[in-house]
Amino acid sequence: MKKPMLTYILIGIVLIAGIGILISCKNKPKKETTEKIQQTEKNAEQNPFMDMRKMALIVTAEQLGFQIPKDSIKVYGIVSDLDMSGGTATVMTYLTGDASIYLSSGGGFIGAGQHESVQKVTKEFVENGHLISFKGKKFENPDLPTNGNANFYFLSNMGQTRITESISKMESGESEFSKLFADLNNVMTEIRLKSEK
Repeated sequence: MKKPMLTYILIGIVLIAGIGILISCKNKPKKETTEKIQQTEKNAEQNPFMDMRKMALIVTAEQLGFQIPKDSIKVYGIVSDLDMSGGTATVMTYLTGDASIYLSSGGGFIGAGQHESVQKVTKEFVENGHLISFKGKKFENPDLPTNGNANFYFLSNMGQTRITESISKMESGESEFSKLFADLNNVMTEIRLKSEK
């Protein structure tokens, strides 16, 4: 009788050990996955650039307090991405005068539209941008610019369009969008001046 009892005990121990090993193996990938998710969340908390940019691109006219008649087209915002040799600067501008700069490296200038001088140049930029927004093309993905280019995303009640142009061509005046770029520089300069005070 002692032999069968010992066999059952050994089988029980082996089963318990096997189940324990299986459970520990199954928990290990979950732990690694959890650690990866936590690291990704930590990185997003440290640099919210992509989230801020995404929010800037999906703002509606209604959220900004505009009621645009259905029979008209109105650009109420321009989100400008500038390729800065491995990084990106995103300038968010709305017809309300709200303006911010986000940097892919982290940081930026948020809420600069509280200053009257920033509001003035921002409104001018968006209003002038409205005049050339029809040259933009519809797009599927709001990709970041590469190779020294700038992307201008025009937000209107009829959808979004994008213009992509070489920064060096705009700076030299060789581009039909040089005025748009000069107006954007006015906005960025005014934001920078207010942030230094």
